[in-house]
Amino acid sequence: MDFYGSHTHRIDAKGRLALPAVFRDAFAEEQVCFIVPEINQHCLSVYPAEAFRGMVDRLQQAKRDGKLTQKQLTNVMAAIAQSPIDSQGRINVPDRLRTWADLDKDATIVGVANHLAVFAAEVTSPDAALDELPDISNLL
Repeated sequence: MDFYGSHTHRIDAKGRLALPAVFRDAFAEEQVCFIVPEINQHCLSVYPAEAFRGMVDRLQQAKRDGKLTQKQLTNVMAAIAQSPIDSQGRINVPDRLRTWADLDKDATIVGVANHLAVFAAEVTSPDAALDELPDISNLL
């Protein structure tokens, strides 16, 4: 399943974030997701199991190719959190990742092809994306 679009959801007092209903089918089979801090955009990337396995394969290849050291790979893997998806479609975002991404109460969840990006609502919103659209006409 490809993810696209953006939605704003609230993080509850227990640190749970409801995945938008339109995205839940991609997580239905395994009922688990992997939450990865994404440095370039200072957000959290949420991967379904299959897409996460592909990401891990690429990271391991990068290590074999000398693009990552073992310590760097270990640090990346240590920063990742695995979360079950409950019957209401919520994931548990650990405190350390919420703090790192400056997520407090409201989050914007953006579909980014094979994963979701979770931003603090103050950082980006569904409307903000329209203000920063690149010209992709030559790519279509």
